[in-house]
Amino acid sequence: MKLYVTLVKGAFMENIVYVFSVFFTLVGNLLYIVLVFFLWKGIYGNEESIHGMTFNEVFVYLALASSILVLFHNFTDWVMANQIRDGSIIIYLLKPLSYRTQLMTHALGFALFNALLITIPSLVVILIVFHSSIPIGFNVVLFPISLACAFVLSFIFDYMIGLTAFYTESIWGISTAKDVIVALLSGALIPLQFFPDNLQHILLLLPFQAIYYIPLHIITGTGLQWLDYVQLIGTQLFWVGVFIIVSGLFYRTAIRVLTVNGG
Repeated sequence: MKLYVTLVKGAFMENIVYVFSVFFTLVGNLLYIVLVFFLWKGIYGNEESIHGMTFNEVFVYLALASSILVLFHNFTDWVMANQIRDGSIIIYLLKPLSYRTQLMTHALGFALFNALLITIPSLVVILIVFHSSIPIGFNVVLFPISLACAFVLSFIFDYMIGLTAFYTESIWGISTAKDVIVALLSGALIPLQFFPDNLQHILLLLPFQAIYYIPLHIITGTGLQWLDYVQLIGTQLFWVGVFIIVSGLFYRTAIRVLTVNGG
């Protein structure tokens, strides 16, 4: 455990040199939150509820979604592609720790750094400046668990995209497509409740909902019972288990075709 803590701490400290980048990311996120507030304020008008969600629920949902998006955006896929391009990946493959675990600790350190300097300040702005509120109950206790599951699943998605670099070396198109697909189909840009019923049923069967919709639904939803929470987090755990297995099998196949040109 001490080894993992050290690796996470190292990744956290590594990001201090990017403090100006973090500052501008925070400013950009706050501007997005302001845009979301006035856009959805105009959409709601005098309506108290649309598709079963009040304006406060939608605003907190989308504002938190943008902050979590920053939290999860740790560039794991790009790190892997760059390591293949410059040949440094061989150093990580020779270490007595699985390659996926090394990347996971780096991503966790990056996420903790972003949480401290971007996500938490954004949450303070959401609650204090915009006078928004979050339901207080079991959701507050279960939200961190759901968020942790979502982080692991988001990391595995990035990791699998990074594994495609073992074949292509360039992942720009694949990574960009992944970001768009996940943001749209996971409910990060628009709550799933606002999709047509037929499409909504399909999206609830896909793994993308487990990254953003489920944790955001847990923290902002009202009227949820224990059985609902168990079902939501159970869905996340199911997809995490599935993609851990799939990514492991993908790695075993991809490592056989890896060509290191740098060094």
